[in-house]
Amino acid sequence: MAGRIVLVCKLKGGAGATTTVRELAAAGLDDGKSVALIDLDGQGGATRWWNRRTKSTGSEDSPALLQVTAEQLPAMADKLRKRYDLILIESPPTVHEQIRLVAGAADLALVPSRPNVDDLDAVGPITRLLHGVVDLGYVLTQVPGKRSLDGAEAFERLASRAAVLGRTTFRSAYSRPPSSGSTGFETDGQARAEIAALYERVKDRLGWLDDVGTRSGDDVTT
Repeated sequence: MAGRIVLVCKLKGGAGATTTVRELAAAGLDDGKSVALIDLDGQGGATRWWNRRTKSTGSEDSPALLQVTAEQLPAMADKLRKRYDLILIESPPTVHEQIRLVAGAADLALVPSRPNVDDLDAVGPITRLLHGVVDLGYVLTQVPGKRSLDGAEAFERLASRAAVLGRTTFRSAYSRPPSSGSTGFETDGQARAEIAALYERVKDRLGWLDDVGTRSGDDVTT
C-alpha cells in the first residue's frame, strides 16, 4: 500500500502547526512507520526540532528530514509515497496559490486552530483555498481545559466547516519536551492520549490499514 502525504497548514503563526507535525511524527514512529518531514515554513521550527532530536537520540529514532521545495513536491509525490509510510509537510503561514498546488499532491490537509477569534477567523481563507482540492480536517489546539466553553464553541464553529479530527489541551507537555528533541506524546500521559486519538482519526481518514509497514524503494533527496 502506498504511503500517505499529510499537509499541515495555517494562515497565522502560533496555531500549533509545528507542534502538530512533530507530535504526529512521534506517533507514527511509535506505530512502527517510516516517517519523513518536509519543512516549507521559513521559520524552520520543525527543522530545528529535528536537529535537536537527531543530536540527542540519533537518526534511528527520528523521522527523515527531506529537502524538497514546494515546486518540486507535486512531481515527487508518488516517489515519496513509495519510500515512506507517512510524509508530514508543514506549510508557511500563507494562502499563496503555491500551497494549493502542494495540497493537490497531498492525501489530507490538517488545519490547526486555537479556540480564539483571531485563529478561527484565519481558518476561513485556508478552508476556501483548499476546498475541493484535498480532504480537509481541523485540529483544535491549546484548549484551556476539557470543559472549556471557548473550546466547545470553537469545536462547533470548526465542525460546521469540516471534520474536527482532534484536540489538544494547553499544557507544558507540548512546549517543553521539544527543547531536547522530544514530544508530549513521548513524555506525558495526557498528551499521549490526545495525540494518539488524533493519530487514529488521521489514519482512519486516510483509509490507512494497520498492515502498512516500513518501505524500501528509490532514494529521495534528504
